[in-house]
Amino acid sequence: MIRGMTEDDLPHLIKMGERFYNETPEYKLYKFKEAKLQELGWRCLTEPDSICLVYDKGGIKGMLAGGVYEQFFSFDLTASELFLFVEKTARGALIGKRLITGFEFWANSMGARETRVGVSSAIKTDRTIGFYKTLGYCETANILRKEL
Repeated sequence: MIRGMTEDDLPHLIKMGERFYNETPEYKLYKFKEAKLQELGWRCLTEPDSICLVYDKGGIKGMLAGGVYEQFFSFDLTASELFLFVEKTARGALIGKRLITGFEFWANSMGARETRVGVSSAIKTDRTIGFYKTLGYCETANILRKEL
């Protein structure tokens, strides 16, 4: 079942966030900080422009966080996914699709004109891009990175 996170979920979601961090080589440039995830969780609980959805059926197996924002040139809203994570043992069971569908429903209810998702974790990148394409997403941008 897809639902919004609750305050009681926060400790579990922080541990999931740490597993996500540990699984991807892309984030090793940054130091993991539990307090940062705690802050994000509270933002999702208290700010109407932010959301954290969980897949909870026999325990939480997936989570997605995102928000809505205005474009710099327009008052129109875009919804952007911050992260999507499904536990390794639960991948391939449509949990990601259900989380994205829930996010799209929320984005539409917020008045967003589009949703944007990113693939930056380096976890099975080609498969992840293919997953999003089956849901109707298309590649629209490239992100480049330079360490300082």
